[in-house]
Amino acid sequence: MINKILGFAMILLSVSTTAQNNANDVSLSFKSKNGHEVLPQKGDWSIGLSASSILQYTGNFFSGATATNNAPTFNNANGPAILNGQHNLGGGAFFGKYMLSSNKAVRARFLTNNYSETRTEYSLQNTLVTNPLIPSFVSDKYNRNISNYLLGVGLEKRRGNTRLQGIYGAELFMGYLSENRTYTYGNEMNLDFTSPNSYNFGGNLNALNGVNYSRSLEQNLGSTFYLGARGYIGAEYFFAPKMSIGLEVGYSLAMATNSDASRIDETFSVTDLKEVQVETKLKRNEGLSTYGLSLDNANAGLNLFLYF
Repeated sequence: MINKILGFAMILLSVSTTAQNNANDVSLSFKSKNGHEVLPQKGDWSIGLSASSILQYTGNFFSGATATNNAPTFNNANGPAILNGQHNLGGGAFFGKYMLSSNKAVRARFLTNNYSETRTEYSLQNTLVTNPLIPSFVSDKYNRNISNYLLGVGLEKRRGNTRLQGIYGAELFMGYLSENRTYTYGNEMNLDFTSPNSYNFGGNLNALNGVNYSRSLEQNLGSTFYLGARGYIGAEYFFAPKMSIGLEVGYSLAMATNSDASRIDETFSVTDLKEVQVETKLKRNEGLSTYGLSLDNANAGLNLFLYF
């Protein structure tokens, strides 16, 4: 599958390079009535963001529908959706361009997201002698960490000497996603309490009847690595110098592979009369790889680009 993606990328880059060679000497220029250059020129930088929420916010403001008008969000422009949306390049990724000339640009996407969630809940404390009038409680904790990284680079070509410009090109992208969970419990597992009171965070407790009772200490859900190539075509309209509204659609070919998952549970061994930890591995990468070829950004959402 990697060979297919690389082959697809080579075709896209070959087409883009051929078009580039046929238009290397073309200089795109259009000036406003005040003499300002409207179109981006060599050495300009650009950032892109989704204009849909901005346009909705502005429209609601002028129409008076401000009661439910949310502030615009900064989203990545032109996010290709692949692999059933599991590895979407949209969201909060940084998207930028650097103009190599007035009709050619290098573009890049970069994303690094790290999410951490911690919950503390209470369980009834295990004691040999309990006082029903004054119960005691202990704390159980759950921690979840998710990491997501994305890097994409590509080449963009432009056509047109007016405020309306056509764009086309190709991109390569790669990413990584992982998730881990840990649990700590206030009640120890011992000979007196082989199935201690523990809070059920969901998926961490097994066999609550006391038979083969176990509870999770760590859960590694594995990691996913994805690689892909994308060809795209679209247009930008420059409504002001170095400011444009644009849209693009493209085809993405991508694959994803998954590493093994594992978990560490603790249980009480009746034979050894002690608490033991058992590590279980789930083979996720044996035959589990996915790929897809899809049309992205089919809703043709508008994007705002700023050049400086």
